[in-house]
Amino acid sequence: MPGRMTLLDRTVEAIRPLDGDAMAAAHIRQDGLVKPRGALGDLEQLGRQLAGLAGQCPPPVPKPAGLALFAGDHGVHAQGVSPWPQDITAAMVSTFLSGRAVVNTLARQAGVRVQVVDVGIATDLPPAPGLAQRRIRAGTHDLTTGPAMTRGEASQAIEVGIHTATDLVAEGCRCLLTGDMGIANTTPAAALIAAFTGAAPEDVTGRGTGIDDATWAVKVDVVRRALDRHRLDPADPLGVLAAVGGFEHAATVGFLLGAAAARVPVVLDGVVAGAAALAAAAFAPEVTGAFVAGHVSAEPGARLALSTLGLKAVLDLEMRLGEGSGAVLALPVVQASARVLHEVATLADLQGGADSVAPGIRRRILVLGGARSGKSATAERMVESAAAVTYVATGPAPSADDPEWRERVQLHRDRRPAHWTTVETRDLVGLLATRTNEPLVVDCLGTWLAATMDDHDMWRDDSADSDPDTAAAAADGAADMAADDAAAKVTAEVDALVEAWRSTSRTAVAISNEVGSGIVPATRSGRLFRDQLGLLNSRIAAESDEVWLVTAGIPQRLR
Repeated sequence: MPGRMTLLDRTVEAIRPLDGDAMAAAHIRQDGLVKPRGALGDLEQLGRQLAGLAGQCPPPVPKPAGLALFAGDHGVHAQGVSPWPQDITAAMVSTFLSGRAVVNTLARQAGVRVQVVDVGIATDLPPAPGLAQRRIRAGTHDLTTGPAMTRGEASQAIEVGIHTATDLVAEGCRCLLTGDMGIANTTPAAALIAAFTGAAPEDVTGRGTGIDDATWAVKVDVVRRALDRHRLDPADPLGVLAAVGGFEHAATVGFLLGAAAARVPVVLDGVVAGAAALAAAAFAPEVTGAFVAGHVSAEPGARLALSTLGLKAVLDLEMRLGEGSGAVLALPVVQASARVLHEVATLADLQGGADSVAPGIRRRILVLGGARSGKSATAERMVESAAAVTYVATGPAPSADDPEWRERVQLHRDRRPAHWTTVETRDLVGLLATRTNEPLVVDCLGTWLAATMDDHDMWRDDSADSDPDTAAAAADGAADMAADDAAAKVTAEVDALVEAWRSTSRTAVAISNEVGSGIVPATRSGRLFRDQLGLLNSRIAAESDEVWLVTAGIPQRLR
């Protein structure tokens, strides 16, 4: 009877190669942009990689981003490979948590969330915001006298990394970055790189925190003795990690595998990430499709690791700090490669005018405007060249009780081409999830939201504005609970719509009322709707490739 699959097994099984069709589409689009072919160099290859990873072109812009900084201590420190005391690891973790380290400053600039994970620090740390305590053991054993970890401990550390990646993605991160902290951790990194590449210890061992020649010679000898002792088999990556790795190295391996399984790009930092990337590739060769080399560390083993993996670094600044600093600095370049595919005009765009969408290219477009501003007509012009269009009417069906609404609906129907398909529904999530080249026009988000709020009885009693007795009754605990429940249900539907909009593979144009510059509604229900629609518009705009504002029939592009 076959054994039960582990988390590691399931994660490896979920990793797939890059989508060739999406990469080809990205290449075609790049060649059609208003620039010479190939003029953006490696940035274009990076954009194609992101498209292949996402399985769509253009790929989502990889944001927001989350950095996992795995920290641990090392028994090999006792061999004198670093002049720094081991308790510096815990001191630096405290600095990360206070927001005062280099990586914190860089992360704030780039808008990156930093998550510190204790997988094997030798010093006890008190609970703190931003610290995940996942310690396997208080430091590894000395890799020159025996295995640094047991196979079980190495497996546990890998699972910590997988869970960390999965959690960050579940919390909304669309790009992951590696970081590490551990005094003496470049020694096991060198041993790992030597084991997976066959390189000599002196060719992969660097100066870490700036050691002198004598200490470097000790470090090289330590790596050589470890390799001689353990006789490592690179075909057994778990065994290699257990013998000469560290808890943060193994956790980073899991983090890389978890990112690839989730099809989220992961930006590698320095030599520790390079060593972990070699191990991850030994588990699953196709994992490299998710890797972006943020920078090439000054540590000699880092360059060899990237070369072995076929990766070209975004930056080469002679840095060797670690912490995730190089990955964070590279992030804006990674994001730019996707933005170019989203936002740069093509020759087809220019020939069709600023209002048109080039056929075959997915675009998510939000068109805002006031009542009778011309926003619907503007949205319709954007897709008028398409062979077929699905037009979604989210408002109530026309009735004899409301002749003005009936007239407005008829006006919109008469304006639309006869070959368009009109669908009257509020199931926007389902339509956005449909894989088709047929553009979708949503008219409009305001009526969708009003109906959603109505379904969940989210409206307040307007009489509460003037009647203190009614206000007192509305404050009753049961009424408050009902209101909270209604708000939670509406929020859940809005979350689902925003996620469907973010991930849709089809061109979609959403129309909505701009509520930010109007008069303050006189009723509580009016103010509630204004606030909810403003939030929905902001969230949809954040996930859109283009945002337009229509005033007096004149469209103005905001993004």
